[in-house]
Order: sequence, then C-alpha cells, then structure tokens
Amino acid sequence: MSQKVLVVDDSPFIRRIISDWIKGENDLEFVGSASNGREAVEMAARLKPDVITLDVEMPVMDGLTALRQIMKDCPTAVIMVSSVTSQGASATISALEAGALDFVTKPEGSTSIKVISCKAELLQKIRASKGAKLGAGPSLKLVKSAAPVIRTTTDKVVVIASSTGGPKALTALWHTLPKGFPAPILIVQHMPQGFTESFAKRLDSIGTVPCKEAKAGDHIVPGLALLAPGGWHMTVGKNGHIELNDKPILHGTRPAADYLFDSALQHFGGKRLVGAVLTGMGKDGAAGAAGIVAAGGKVFGENEASCTIYGMPKAALQAGGITREMPIEEIGKALTEALEGRIANAS
Repeated sequence: MSQKVLVVDDSPFIRRIISDWIKGENDLEFVGSASNGREAVEMAARLKPDVITLDVEMPVMDGLTALRQIMKDCPTAVIMVSSVTSQGASATISALEAGALDFVTKPEGSTSIKVISCKAELLQKIRASKGAKLGAGPSLKLVKSAAPVIRTTTDKVVVIASSTGGPKALTALWHTLPKGFPAPILIVQHMPQGFTESFAKRLDSIGTVPCKEAKAGDHIVPGLALLAPGGWHMTVGKNGHIELNDKPILHGTRPAADYLFDSALQHFGGKRLVGAVLTGMGKDGAAGAAGIVAAGGKVFGENEASCTIYGMPKAALQAGGITREMPIEEIGKALTEALEGRIANAS
C-alpha cells in the first residue's frame, strides 16, 4: 500500500519539485500541497496523509507551530525541510524534540540542480517513516529530574551512537544524567553540517553535563560531552585528543559512529569503554559496539518500545554488541552504574 504524502512549503518552486518527485514513485502517493502552516494543519486533518514534508520558515504560521498543532490534533509522520541558517537550525532542533521524525536541508539557492541533490535523501526518509513509531520515548515533561550531583572518579569513557529520533532521545537522556558526571562523553548523532552546533548548545542548556560541538584537537576530559560535527567523522587520535576527517561516508552517513567506536577501542581498550546505541535506522555502531563488548566493555541499547526506529540498536544486538536493552529513561542510570562498576552483563 502506497504512502500518502502532503507537501508543505511557501515556495511554489519547491512545492512543485517535491510534488513531482512523489508523483514519480510507485510506492508514494501525492495527496496535496500547502503554502503555509495554517493550510498544513487543515489539510493534515482533512486528508490524513501518512507523511508530511514540512517547511520550517513560512508566513501566516511557521512550520514549528504547525507541527505542534498537527501532533496534537492528528499525529502524523513529519519530515522537516530546513534551510541551513542559525535560525533554521534552531527551529529544526525544536521540531525534532516536538515530534518530527527527521529533516532534510534545503539547498541554498532554488535552482533545480541544487534542489535535486536532496531528492534521494528525502525519498529515503519518507519511506523510512513507514516503520517509525510516533511519540516513541518519554515525554520530555515526564522525564525525571537529573540524579543528584555525584563525586567520584573513573578512567572510563562513554561513547554514544544515535540517529533518527536521536535528538529527542538524547534530550531525554540528558535530563537523567547527574551533574558532576565523572567521565567524558563522545557522541555521534547523524546530522548534517550547520545543525550539530545548535544541538550541542541545546543539550548544554539542560544544565546536567556540559556539551559542545567537537573541534579537532579538543581534549577528552571527564564531565564534558563532545558532539561530532556534521559532515565530519570524529575519532580518538593516538595522543588521546579528538581528530576529525572527511573520509568517505560510512553506512550512508558522515559522521559515523563505527569510526568513533573503533578508534576509542584502539586507544582506551574495551574495559575502559561504556557505550550506548540509541534509536535510528541502519546499522551504524553495530560493529563498533560488538568490538567493545568483545574486549570487555559494556554497551546499552535503547529497546524497541522506546525507539522511534529500532534499527541501529537491533543491528548492534544481533552483532553481539549489546550488554542490556532498556528504555531511554533508564540508560542514564545504567551508564552511571557501569562507570562505578555496579552493573553486570545481561542475564
């Protein structure tokens, strides 16, 4: 059965281009288009599409406001279409936290050659939404407040892989982490250039574990989280500092978690690593997680009930790379206990 798609964008050119893409696919059905958020809310309720492509910046009602109304009135899979600007990036991060499944970036300049560069990505994400669970994971309003400040020391390092649904999952995780977190945290969240800095600032603003977008040469220090910058693979160098490279895309993405996991294993050894593989499609992080577990480390997987898309954790579990599965709201506690040596392997 084909997926019904509603296209929302204030640009007539972008609406026509995306609509033509949908019409050209046998498994997708174009059901209509809207030029602003108010129209989108009305058409979503009336047409009941399976997927909505939703522009972020629009007149009358912006995409973020429309998204929140749609998720309240008639929850629907939404793929945001964002411009690469600081304002667009911030609004997109908010949209992901508010329930949007994913996003694609609108190329600067509306020439057909530039716009067509995102065709394959958009169609892939529309199709991936078919298996996604709307509203997966805890409501951010219901996440328990962070654990008390802890004062302990450890030589361990935390590594995290995350993709579709990850911004909401990581935000929920961040609310459960204790202040005074005793280990460094290295994160790969699949995201393009222009968005990771904004997302790192969002995590940092929660006030539990400080977080920043990683830069080449950054020191890996306890109590600080470093987020891989979009468009760059992040690895641990021989000197123990952060290295960035633009090696070929791996598992369809750059940054890729397997590069981080493998380099961390080589530098720190498995027994010093504690990892987590969160929601996302594909298999990035599976091989790296399996290597960490085989070398004596521990890796926790977000369970199927909690995931927006149970792809990456499932692949890691099948590869032997998951010590224990659990919902996202329990992973922060598990990480802390593993750093303290208080968690056993799965029974």
